[in-house]
Amino acid sequence: MDSPSSLLQPLRSILSEVGAFQLAEWRTRPYALAQDKSWAREKAAKDLVTFVDLESERRLASALAALLPGSAFYGEEGEQSLGDFTWVVDPLDGTTNYVAGLDWFCISVALFERTGSGAQRPVLGLVHRSATKEWHWAVRGEGAWTEGPGSSPARRLEAARPRALRDSLVCTGTPYRSPDTAAAFYGAAAAVSAAALDIRRLGSAALDLCSVAEGRFQAFWEVDLKPYDLGAALLLLEESGCPYSAISGRPFDPFSSRGFVTGAPGAAEELRSLIAPFYAAALAD
Repeated sequence: MDSPSSLLQPLRSILSEVGAFQLAEWRTRPYALAQDKSWAREKAAKDLVTFVDLESERRLASALAALLPGSAFYGEEGEQSLGDFTWVVDPLDGTTNYVAGLDWFCISVALFERTGSGAQRPVLGLVHRSATKEWHWAVRGEGAWTEGPGSSPARRLEAARPRALRDSLVCTGTPYRSPDTAAAFYGAAAAVSAAALDIRRLGSAALDLCSVAEGRFQAFWEVDLKPYDLGAALLLLEESGCPYSAISGRPFDPFSSRGFVTGAPGAAEELRSLIAPFYAAALAD
């Protein structure tokens, strides 16, 4: 591999094809899961998977292995291995939205590299919102970019500007994976609702975090996000100057940390300080 940026255009072609497949299946079936469990089912409480997730991941795994021979693959629905270079993939982030017919869903693909210390860090990230033909991407050291919807030209993201929490629209995700943090979440949400401009919960962490990098949201927190949920978006946050950490304030590791908080400079730190006491007993990181 000459550089991560050399993979961007072929990666876009791969995601375009998978996105077209997802759109062809979207809104073709009723929402009620009981009517067709072969199409959509709960793999865990309130955590849906469809045959579209599974087929999308199969197609992505095959194409990415051909794009970068010898690379490892860490996906949501199947293989989860790490190597010197690893594709970290959410084939359909926002599955519940997809099943319900809402258009806030995407494909998220990141390329991680193993550093000299053994840690994994993203060097390339691409998020494709196929329903609106939007693209969000970043290459380490080369900035973060957005394109779309439709034929809108690509635009490099400006450095995030400082923002007070009082003037911030905050995004989050409810703890459906984490009942042990439910009390902490709702206590924190009440405090944030009083301290910030308002709160939103949209259902795709990858797109939510791209919106933070682009300045549409000014702060974000969630618990128990997985590497594939935020792998690509982490690099957009870094390249646009949005600080992030574990809720405890420690450095965030996408493969081990539970709590995550980010946002514009100022707002991120205020948000973390506000919610950390609520999570102190529930989170060890």
